[in-house]
Parts: sequence; C-alpha cells; structure tokens
Amino acid sequence: MAVPSSDRARRPFLLSLSIFLLLSALLVLLFIFLDPSPGTLPFVPSRLAGAAPSLPPLPQHQNPAAIPTARTGSPPHSQPAAPLADAAAAKPEEENTGPPRPASAAAAEASGSRSADKSGGATPVEADGKPGAGLAAAAAGQGGGGGGDDGEEAPVDVRWETCRVERGVAAADYIPCLDNVRAIKRLRSRRHMEHRERHCPVAPRPRCLVRLPAGYRTPVPWPRSRDMIWYNNVPHPKLVEYKKDQNWVKRSGDYLIFPGGGTQFKDGVARYIQFIEQIMPTIQWGTHTRTVLDVGCGVASFGGHLLDRNVITMSFAPKDEHEAQIQFALERGIPAFLAVIGTQKLPFPDNVFDVVHCARCRVHWYANGGKPLMELNRVLRPGGYFIWSATPVYRQEKRDQDDWNAMVAVTKSICWRTVVKSKDVNGIGVVIYQKPVSNSCYVERKVNEPPLCSERDGSRFPWYAPLDTCLLAPAVSSSDERNNWPVPWPERLNVRYASVPDDSASEKETFDGDTKYWKQIVPEVYFNDFPLDWSSVRNVMDMNAGFGGFAAALIDKPLWVMNVVPIGQPDTLPVIFNRGLIGAYHDWCESFNTYPRTYDLVHMSNLVGSLTDRCDIIDVAAEIDRILRPGRWFVLKDTIEMIKKMRPILKSLHYETVIVKQQFLVATKSFWRPGKSAS
Repeated sequence: MAVPSSDRARRPFLLSLSIFLLLSALLVLLFIFLDPSPGTLPFVPSRLAGAAPSLPPLPQHQNPAAIPTARTGSPPHSQPAAPLADAAAAKPEEENTGPPRPASAAAAEASGSRSADKSGGATPVEADGKPGAGLAAAAAGQGGGGGGDDGEEAPVDVRWETCRVERGVAAADYIPCLDNVRAIKRLRSRRHMEHRERHCPVAPRPRCLVRLPAGYRTPVPWPRSRDMIWYNNVPHPKLVEYKKDQNWVKRSGDYLIFPGGGTQFKDGVARYIQFIEQIMPTIQWGTHTRTVLDVGCGVASFGGHLLDRNVITMSFAPKDEHEAQIQFALERGIPAFLAVIGTQKLPFPDNVFDVVHCARCRVHWYANGGKPLMELNRVLRPGGYFIWSATPVYRQEKRDQDDWNAMVAVTKSICWRTVVKSKDVNGIGVVIYQKPVSNSCYVERKVNEPPLCSERDGSRFPWYAPLDTCLLAPAVSSSDERNNWPVPWPERLNVRYASVPDDSASEKETFDGDTKYWKQIVPEVYFNDFPLDWSSVRNVMDMNAGFGGFAAALIDKPLWVMNVVPIGQPDTLPVIFNRGLIGAYHDWCESFNTYPRTYDLVHMSNLVGSLTDRCDIIDVAAEIDRILRPGRWFVLKDTIEMIKKMRPILKSLHYETVIVKQQFLVATKSFWRPGKSAS
C-alpha cells in the first residue's frame, strides 16, 4: 500500500524529536546520579543521597547541674591564653551528636602556661611561613565528608620539618615541655627538682615532627611486650649497664629483655607482690585495691605484674639520668607517665589512689617540711595505704636510721598509722602506713603542724599549683557513706560512687546515660565499622575522657586507657578514679608528659572547638603525631565541620583518612617524616 507523501515528509521530524527526548532523559538521569542533592531533588531515594546509617539513639536527659571546671593554675611569669569558651552553650542542641556531657561552670578561668623560653629548644615551623595561617587553611578545605572517602578535602599546605633540638636532647625522644633547655638553664635553683618539671615553650610553640629512631619497627605485641621489646625502638643501653646486677633490663640480640627484677625485688617482682599480700591480707589486690600510684617506678615491672591481679597502676618517674625508663615502660605496654614530686602538685585529684607505692624511689619524703609526703597524702584515698620499701626501713647505718627517725616524725604529724613492718627472706624490709578515714586524729594533735587546709588556702585544683603547705584532711566524718571505700572491683566500674563534685540526681542520670551510650556505640561502630586492627591496640589515650565511659566500654579488651580531663572541661577525673580507672589533667595546647611514639590509639571526642579558641589546630595535630605510633590510629568524634578542619591537616602529615557515619574521622599514621617516603 502506498504511503501518502505527507506522512513521508513528517518521518524525519518525528525521528529527530524522539532522539532529542531520549537524549534529554539520559542527561536528566545523569545529573541526578552525579549531583544527588536532597534539597533540590527531593524525589531521589535517600540511598542515592548518601545518607549515613543512623547511630544508636541517645537517651533523653535533663540538663545536668553544673560541676566545677578543671582550671589552670597561675604560675609566676605565665602568659595566659584567651578565655575558654563554654562549647556546650555555643553549639545548637540539634548538633549534639555525642554522649551526654556534664555542664561546665558558668565561666572557665583563663588558661595559664608555664613560662619558659620563646624558642623552647626546637625550631618552630609555620604553615605557609605565616603565623596563624593554619586554621584559615584548614577551614578552606571544605570538601565532601560523606560515609566514606568521597569528596575529600585537599591537604593543608604546611611545610613540616623535623624538630631540631638543643645539645643534650635526643632528637627522637623530644618532649617540648620537658626538654626546654634554655628555660632550664635560667632556673635559679634545682634543689627541689625544678629542672625536671614542666617548662613549656610559648609564643610561638614548636611546630615540628619528631624523627624516628634508625631501624624503628612495629612494636612487639602484648602480652609478649611485657617481657621483651625491640632494642631499636628504644635504643638506650645506659640502663642495661647501670642496672645489670639488679635484673631491671638486659639486651639479647635485637631485643631488650625484662626479667622482672628490681633493686628491691631480689626474687622477682611477682614474689614481692605476693609478699606484700602475705604481710597485709586486707590489701586484696584486684578487689579492694584497684588503683595504684607507683612513685619512681623504674621500668614499671611492679605495675606490669600487678595487671595480672586486675590492678591498674599509674607508674611515674622523671626524665632523668635513668635513661628512658618511662619510655621502656610504655613500649612494654604498661601504663606510665613522666612526672616528679618537686615544687608542684601532681596532675591528679585529691583522694583518688587506693595505694601509693615506693621501692627505693629516691624521694626524701620528710624534706622541705614534709611537703613530698603531704602530696602523697593529698592523692591517697582516706583509708588507703602507702607501701615503702627502702634501706631506712631495714638497715642500721646511721644515715638510714636518721632517715627512718625523720620519717617516723612526719608520718606521726600527718596521722598515718603504721600497719605492718616486715622483712622478706632476703632481708628486704617493707613498711605499710594507712591514711586515716576521719578527722579525729588531726583534731586531737597537740601541735597543729602541719596545719589543716581551709578555704582560705585557695583553689584545690592541681594544674601548675605549688605543693601544699597545709594538710588535706577528710572533709567529713567516717560515718558519712560518701567517704566509704568504693565497692569492690569490678562492680565499681559502673557505680558513680564516693565523694565527687556533684551528687545531684541529674548528674547521676548524665553519668548513667554516658555509660550506656559508650557501651552501645563502641561495639556497634568502633569494633565493626572502623578500619582499625584492635588486636594491635594496647596503649590508648582518651584526650577528653568525660566520665570515662569510652574506657569502661573497652574494659574487656587487652588494653589500658589514659583518661585525660582537659583544662577548661568539667572536672570529672575524681569520678574516673572512683570507677577504678586512671587518668590525669592536661592542657592540650601544650605537650603531654610522655615520650614520642607511645600510644597505639589516640581518641578525641568533641574537643576541637574549644581547643581552637585558644591554640592553633595544627599545633594540636603535631602533638597527636608526636605521641602516636607509626601505623596506628587517631580517631576524632565530632561534628562534620570540625572533622573537615582536622582532616586536611592529617593529610598533610600523610595520614590515610576515612569518615564514618558523618561523625567519626579515622586516620592511620604512616612512617613518613619530612624528607622521607611514607612507606
């Protein structure tokens, strides 16, 4: 049948129209998939819009009562930073995606930094060669940040360099606040260990990276690391030679071996721990006694072996001629911290340790009017024990007996009771004292010396605060239930117990909500969704610990957590200790008292905003890099805005980064150092 000529004429037009419509439909579909914006294209399914999976819902809480805020002291010649901002008040309620937090005080005091030297012993490196350029550059990198690596921000242009240190400082072991050589040289006195205290560089602070020791490798895993570590990771032979007859540490090929000996541990530290329990069964390691402070700990074998008894020990010693003893301890996977009882308080709350231990720790407890022993009295829990093993306890030489008589006088003046004094089979003596649980002895003293502390003596907060000249006594009688000993471990982990800054019902509810949140989020997200090998994690740093809920959620893992309560945040550290965990106060605008490469996981939750009000985020990132081991992880939990500020800086450090659920940044540190590859 013939087709009309008019229809044949319309065919090209219809064909062209069909092709045009088809191409238009394809372009629309392509646009939808390449730019799936829920705001402009509401009909697109949510899965195409890249929405993050929902997190466990948070419990609803009342606004908690305000509790005291961790504040800085004001040491002489300090240069205070800008006033702290109340981050909780500044954030809209809908942005609060983290666990319930205690409310801060109405206004936090300005932060004081220990004055030192403007150069600080290390050459500062500025971003783009311009002071203060770091934060602006970080804010400029505002890429994606979805459920994975899509839309990554470009790295910040920071000209990183390795730290150039002063003579006498090992470049691979650089600690800015303890290695400020010029400030130390200007000290008027070293009589009370002033040169071992913190002297932080200021204006500008060091911005550099600590180099790796030659031959550094991934640490020996726990629990083997308790007994052996790689020599090249901590290449310090002096202690091997100096303590070769006391079984502290020995070298065997590529390893350093720790036999468990010590100056006072003739038959090994395990037998020593057993001997203490034999002469005083009420100590009950791991149930009644959970938190221990070990003064002058050596390589921390005492604390390392107490872990077998479910006891967590804060071992500390200064950075002194006993070369790298704390670095040995942390490389072994044992909790440890650099500190000294000199002229300033330790960064711990009052009345928190169950036991304080000293085995030949070389501290003259009775010196300077007994101030060192009064500092132990401050941190020791009422009813807690001080275990002292030293030559004055068991030797008869005149010097030892003079020291013993002086110790008897000062312990009597602070009302400590001698519980037991005994010798082991090797003739090594131990004396155990107990701190009173009530004020009755202090009231009955014939001579009020040292005097009891009062409100007129000022703030009790220990950050950069001088040692007390007064005696901290229990605030209430022993009949008050809040002053009783915590419930036995492990029950005390989940009980907000004993004297804390606030005991209101709302604060208790906040504590319970925090515990529940971390107990749910850690197994569901941290264990399942993070590109992180938990079998390689031993030493953990929580930079903003809150109530210690993150650490409590990890309690069944073979690791330990240093719970840090930052300056300017609510003072929850007493709660953390009451739970049977350990921690310290710190200002993250300064370097932490630890060696480089000592933590496997550094965790920061909802802290970036308040830190950047006072210091450059690049400085904070440099400190995180200093304490984090190569091949290990930094986890940031914060708003996506704060994640986008931190991520480009970590990329400039050659970290591999991934964003999880729009709330977590997981970054893996490489082996890269300036001038070297990242392999």
